[in-house]
Amino acid sequence: MPDAGFLTAKVASMIGGLFGGAAILTYIRPQTVGEAFLRGGVSVGSATVFGTPMLSYMGFDNNWESQLMAGFIIGFVAYSLLGMVAKFLAKHKNSDISEAVNDIRGPKR
Repeated sequence: MPDAGFLTAKVASMIGGLFGGAAILTYIRPQTVGEAFLRGGVSVGSATVFGTPMLSYMGFDNNWESQLMAGFIIGFVAYSLLGMVAKFLAKHKNSDISEAVNDIRGPKR
């Protein structure tokens, strides 16, 4: 059974991810309610999974305040990144991989 500190850290990360996803939701509006729930779930899930490793990598203390902050940042970025990837894939749904890679690379100089 996990200890109380572990559960507190995970719940704080979840709440931070929810707040981060909600904050970006005001700027990048989803097309449907289902898309909003999907992106919110990705924000919360990403924050839950990556909160503690991010804090360890950056050398911060693993307390609930730090978990809340890390969860917010990860939730914000995850929501934005999911939107960018989805738009790119929608733009290139009829392209092959070489056309998509050439679009990423940009024009030749």
